[in-house]
Amino acid sequence: MDADLDSAFDSDKTLLAELGRLLAEADALWERNQNTPEFHGYVSADYLAVYDSLARLRGRVSTFLEWGSGLGIVTIMASRMGFEAYGIEAEPALVEHAEHFAHVYGPDARFAQGSFIPDDYEWNPANGDDAIRTLINAASAYDQLDMELRDFDIVYAYPWSDEHILYHNIMRQFGRKDSLFLTYDAREGIELTRIAL
Repeated sequence: MDADLDSAFDSDKTLLAELGRLLAEADALWERNQNTPEFHGYVSADYLAVYDSLARLRGRVSTFLEWGSGLGIVTIMASRMGFEAYGIEAEPALVEHAEHFAHVYGPDARFAQGSFIPDDYEWNPANGDDAIRTLINAASAYDQLDMELRDFDIVYAYPWSDEHILYHNIMRQFGRKDSLFLTYDAREGIELTRIAL
């Protein structure tokens, strides 16, 4: 290995160790609170798979947005990896937890409370726009970030199984045509797509 690769490997090794501590704290919080209303619908992803996907994109994209950021793990991870990272979460208590974790593990990560669905989104059930678990009646959170969906190079989401079409439709309506959409599905794994408008 050359010096640059050695340095990158050591940097990733240190970061993964710190993220391991973050995940342990997040798991402990989940164990204590899993039956409370604030954690209703909260699920964690395969963080190592997401990390690997983001590692391949370093230097190619810079602005990152997580839809349904929950405890903020992926947003914090992206921030620590050098992305300008933001998360949107509808549950206020989860946003508070994410901000606490960011203070300790990734202070550059930013979070907003509300919906990741832009207010002007045009619903069309004929196009597969069914919302099963996604909160659809909250105000959009983009104004809190002073950004729009098209401002992000990459968007990450963990859609419920029946909502993949809805999520892609949102990206097609409001994302940039060169933006990337990274999704995690417990059955399908990681998928990276470029949104064609």
